Amino acid sequence: MMATDPFIEYWSEILARMPVSPELMVQWKRVLDHGIEAWSRALNEVMATDEFAKLLGLSIEQWLTTQSSFAGNTAPVSLQAEQRSAFAAELRRLEEHLRQLEARIANATEPARGRSIQVPRRRGRRRRAA
Repeated sequence: MMATDPFIEYWSEILARMPVSPELMVQWKRVLDHGIEAWSRALNEVMATDEFAKLLGLSIEQWLTTQSSFAGNTAPVSLQAEQRSAFAAELRRLEEHLRQLEARIANATEPARGRSIQVPRRRGRRRRAA
């Protein structure tokens, strides 16, 4: 028998006891959103470290070496320390840009809470060109 996730078991028991309502789905989405946010923060903290950049550089170096051996090129392909640092800096820049885009999307999709949307008024009708 396959082991199951206790969290999933708990929610499946709740769903079996009561009908699925919109409120329950809202709660479920909120739980998932909080979990995703927590993992995102934790992973962002880890990826911002120099240790992660070094491990990523080493991993890419090993991958390039493996790829070159498959291609028949036996000369090892390696990234110099300077290249790894530049790659890590570029990766951090891209991650920051991605975070900014995610924040802009979240702000754009957030419902207007108590704010009225003001539509600019037209001053007059435009005349059609004949």
